[in-house]
Amino acid sequence: MTTSATRTMHAALITQPGVIEYREVELPEPQAGEVRIKILLTGVCGTDAHLLEGHFQATLPLIPGHEIVGVIDAVGKEVQGFTEGQRVVLDPDLNCGTCIMCQKGMRHQCLHYEAIGVTRAGGFAQYVVAPASVVYDASDLEPEVAVFAEPLGCVAWGITRLRPDPGSTALLYGAGGIGLLLMQALLASGVSEIAVVDTQPSRLQLAQQLGAKHAFLASSTLNEELKDLYPYGFDVVTEATGVPRVQQTMIDQAIAGGKILIFGVAPENARIEVSPYEIFRKDLTILGSFSLNSTIPLALRWMRSGQVQVKELITDTLPLGKLHEAIGQKIAASAGSIKSIVSPDL
Repeated sequence: MTTSATRTMHAALITQPGVIEYREVELPEPQAGEVRIKILLTGVCGTDAHLLEGHFQATLPLIPGHEIVGVIDAVGKEVQGFTEGQRVVLDPDLNCGTCIMCQKGMRHQCLHYEAIGVTRAGGFAQYVVAPASVVYDASDLEPEVAVFAEPLGCVAWGITRLRPDPGSTALLYGAGGIGLLLMQALLASGVSEIAVVDTQPSRLQLAQQLGAKHAFLASSTLNEELKDLYPYGFDVVTEATGVPRVQQTMIDQAIAGGKILIFGVAPENARIEVSPYEIFRKDLTILGSFSLNSTIPLALRWMRSGQVQVKELITDTLPLGKLHEAIGQKIAASAGSIKSIVSPDL
């Protein structure tokens, strides 16, 4: 716990597009209904890269970071069920609870949406404050496991939307950090076999270690290779690339009656061409999946049961002062990096 004399903390701030500054900032105090969390680890996400590039209309300066595990350091008034020293994770999405989207159960689509690390101070610091309503106990999980609760929660929402049929087949484009989480979640949710496509042999090797039946290097002959293996297509076709030219090919790989899930984040101004006739003729279902929606508990269950393995995805653990390097790897799509995490204590 901090002492009364400790009123500042180290933090990394995006001060303008492309610029990260490391500063001493005021220590946040929890208000009624809030807790303060001493951060152990924060994962680096593509969203952090988008924020650094000036997207998502973030109000700068901003402390980014929304994949957080830490221990409760202080408890505000009216908070029950949490104690100092308890290891926790959090759902960064905040909502009003009363708008039409919240009332529909789509809290992540709240008309007054805010998010820790996106619109308000996040986890690339020594401490963060969050409403107790979005905090979850993770006392039984190692920090290196618990730090994946938020990205796996996003995957869990995609799976909730998709609802794959038991025994179905799946094709997944992209074997980065999110792709490998999505692959394992598909297998945990009834998919019997999955083929994974990526540009990096090392990632495909890890995909097979984690359960992929088939692994394909992206190439000019990929479509023919997939047709040879699954001539009628896949029950589920999804991607974790955000690459429009990949997303455009997905209809061709789906079996009649199949489901397509667009999971990767494409550029906001990107457009793809699809055949409405093929969607009609093949009885296809096309789904999107944004953020997470009260799905942290499902993510925690997957990790606790061992159905989703996460520690194998960590390629580097960096100090807070090297956040710019970690985000730079994400922007450059570094072949050797799957998942970087940041510790303020290194």
